[in-house]
Amino acid sequence: MTAKKVLGKGLDALFSERIEVEEAAEKIPSISIDDIIPNRFQPRKIIDEDRIDELASSIKENGLIQPIVVRKMDGKYEIIVGERRVRAAKKAGLKEIPALIKEYSDIRALEIALIENLQREDLNPIEEALAYKMIIEREMITQEELSKKIGKSRSYIANMMRLLELPESVKEHVSRGTISVGQAKAILAVSDHKSQEELVKKILAEQLSVREVEKIARRKNVPRETKEYRKDPHLDEIEDQLRTRFGTKVVVEYRSGRGTIKVEFYSREEFERILDQMLSR
Repeated sequence: MTAKKVLGKGLDALFSERIEVEEAAEKIPSISIDDIIPNRFQPRKIIDEDRIDELASSIKENGLIQPIVVRKMDGKYEIIVGERRVRAAKKAGLKEIPALIKEYSDIRALEIALIENLQREDLNPIEEALAYKMIIEREMITQEELSKKIGKSRSYIANMMRLLELPESVKEHVSRGTISVGQAKAILAVSDHKSQEELVKKILAEQLSVREVEKIARRKNVPRETKEYRKDPHLDEIEDQLRTRFGTKVVVEYRSGRGTIKVEFYSREEFERILDQMLSR
């Protein structure tokens, strides 16, 4: 089953009924575009204006085919799904647009906006991580519970949220896509923010691959007294396999048949997730 199909099931679970584009137009009311306000919980912070212009041109030519989804809020209509369509409709000069009016709580509105953006792949990694964090904190649910709602694995959510531990300058690069999520995860293995920022400069200057970043991060975090342990050429590969399995930093120290395996975690939930993986057969 593809990720997108799983995610679709997550959306169906949130909507009690599916929104069908083919619904008869006369059954969908139109509302004044002046009465529409942005979603306060919109997870997407960066919107491509070129894509808005393209959509506006299409709307001028064909009209707005798919209705937006809104909820009533202080005499206005707050957007739940369709912010980009509203912006494009304004540029196209529309005065009214079709809208499905729903009754949603704040957290429900956030969940639906998040999943709609995930399905369209509209969120950058930091926006996605912030949305997960906001839902977990507002609804006071676990990562496991959120994973069931949106069709993403708990380890995926945990790893995305770890990106929020990066310094602001590094998160900005992740948001813009100048460094990848894989590179960002490798950077997280470096213990302090200054070293993380220096590593980003090196990535950009030398166009380093994820594997190269991982090797640099690993060297930075091996204590001087343990470097002599690393005689076995397979240790790096073992660390990579363990890091992939547990989704976190792992350091293997080995000498004369003895040593330690250090698995780091950054929250109680992450500790429980790793423990479950260790104890499962």
